[in-house]
Amino acid sequence: MQSLADQLPALELNKELRERQRKVDRLINIVAGSAISIVVGAVVWGIVYEIIIVKGQVIPGLVFLLFIVGVVLFGLLSIYGESLRKTAETRRLADPQQRLGENTGKLLPESHLEPLPSITERSTELLPKGNSNRE
Repeated sequence: MQSLADQLPALELNKELRERQRKVDRLINIVAGSAISIVVGAVVWGIVYEIIIVKGQVIPGLVFLLFIVGVVLFGLLSIYGESLRKTAETRRLADPQQRLGENTGKLLPESHLEPLPSITERSTELLPKGNSNRE
């Protein structure tokens, strides 16, 4: 009985492993995002309920709430930027042979043009032959 790794070609196995890794990464991102959302929701609810409603301090509560929202937004944008950099890096390094194949179809055909004649080639025939004024 052969193992699965022996039965599948290497490229197919790598593709399958990358697909599994992508699914696991996506699941981790969903779970982490959900946990962070619950924590941020609890903090926002605490600010709204404890500071604004119970204590009646509307302005300090809103300032603190805006600060928390700004920190969360900064964190989300930095995570998104890192994700974009990672995606761009993996696409660039994914398959260099495939990138070479894409560009060869876009190349211009080889040109078989003859070089252009010089201006002096045709104009020397127009000069008078009997002019011997040069000394």
